[in-house]
Amino acid sequence: MAGNNLQRWTIDTSEYLIEDKHLTLRVDSCTTPGGGHVDKYFVLEYNDWVNCLVIDAENNAIVLRHYRHGAQTYLMELVSGSMEPEDASPEAGIRRELEEELGYTGGELFQVGISYPNPASQTNKVYSFLAVGGNLTKHQNLEPGESLLIEKIPFGKLLEDFSSSNTLHQSLHIATLFFAIAFINRSPAASVQHLKQHTE
Repeated sequence: MAGNNLQRWTIDTSEYLIEDKHLTLRVDSCTTPGGGHVDKYFVLEYNDWVNCLVIDAENNAIVLRHYRHGAQTYLMELVSGSMEPEDASPEAGIRRELEEELGYTGGELFQVGISYPNPASQTNKVYSFLAVGGNLTKHQNLEPGESLLIEKIPFGKLLEDFSSSNTLHQSLHIATLFFAIAFINRSPAASVQHLKQHTE
């Protein structure tokens, strides 16, 4: 990438204000390549995140109605979560989330995109996946802070509803949906060919 050859800001001092499992906040004092000084630049350090569009063996998209306390409402979302230290890779992280939140196993898993949620103030990346052909074979294993319901929607209907009413509202999940659509349209994988009737 051309941006990797450009001069970065110099971090003159750095101090952690919050160090918690769920939130790490630091403040940097920086000097820009042009000699400008930024006395307080706040940076949120997060683990990388993973999310996944799931389409089961019956061609249903499996989504969640997840309570989000910031918005104080239930939102339709894709399976998602934060990578844990024991996750060997983003793929391992999303497989763990699929089992925990859905009890989903089997099928094929494709990485369809990588993005930054907010590179101005966050350090992490988001790895987007598409899971095709598996089923719900296990019980959910939810964390105490998770309140969510599983819904199955025919994949074609999910796309129709999104086009007409913006069914998904979580921006990172919308990005994953578009990554997945682009992947389906260009992929030679046999397991996604039947989905092209909905995406082309």
